[in-house]
Amino acid sequence: MMYDAEARRRYKAQARADIRQKFWPTMGAVILYMLPVLLIAEIYEISTKGVMDDLTAGSFTVEMLSRVYGGLAVYLIACILIASPLQFGIMHYFVARARGQESSPAMVFSCFASGKKYLTSIKIMLCILIRSLGWMILAGVAAGVGTVAMIALGVLISQGVMVALSAILIVVIAAAILALGLLAAVKVRRYDGAYICMIDTPDASVWAATRSCAPIFKHHNWELLVFDWSFILWYLLGLVTLGIGLIYVSAYVNIAFVHYFDALCGKDAQPEMPEMLN
Repeated sequence: MMYDAEARRRYKAQARADIRQKFWPTMGAVILYMLPVLLIAEIYEISTKGVMDDLTAGSFTVEMLSRVYGGLAVYLIACILIASPLQFGIMHYFVARARGQESSPAMVFSCFASGKKYLTSIKIMLCILIRSLGWMILAGVAAGVGTVAMIALGVLISQGVMVALSAILIVVIAAAILALGLLAAVKVRRYDGAYICMIDTPDASVWAATRSCAPIFKHHNWELLVFDWSFILWYLLGLVTLGIGLIYVSAYVNIAFVHYFDALCGKDAQPEMPEMLN
């Protein structure tokens, strides 16, 4: 199928309808996911409280460095062992809502009740990280080289040397860095589809699930970028409401993404069976 603006609006409308059908359970599921993740983030903040300011001021000691790296290590371990299963669990809920299947906020913690799902959630996160590193490194190197080049061109401009050409090159380099950054973001974003693949085929390997995302989103990179950016006003609204609105936005974006992904795979939402209704 061909993706277009009308299709994007339809997926988003379907997502809003899915949320309305079970508004409070959906908000509850997102909160159950967010609270532990936010607490994990606080681990690093608490462990390095005051240290970063001292380092910035030039007060460097080995003890400070050990606290920073120690806090970072604890944070990363917590992300792997706790946040990863929660991410896979909340995706189970979003997929169920998008497809009209039985859903419960308890699905957020479903990975902790199954050793297989728990290990799968960790492997997915690590696999996505490994596949994303290449694009992240490429974008980072390009940004670094481009920044150095723009600084050098800026020096030439300040000295009155090749002013017009240098100005044009700065604009071109900045545009290239932005384009490559957006491309890298889209390439990384498409791997979120691996969660849906693993939910549909739990016996598949996570490496195969992440690899399958490339052909699914082939020729749809620009569309995926537009899809994500179409939620920018919703994110701003979430920030205006001191983050409370982001609870809704998180569910909205992810459920709409499931509809988009299913459409690319040629799937339709499946209605709830009578015996599965609450």
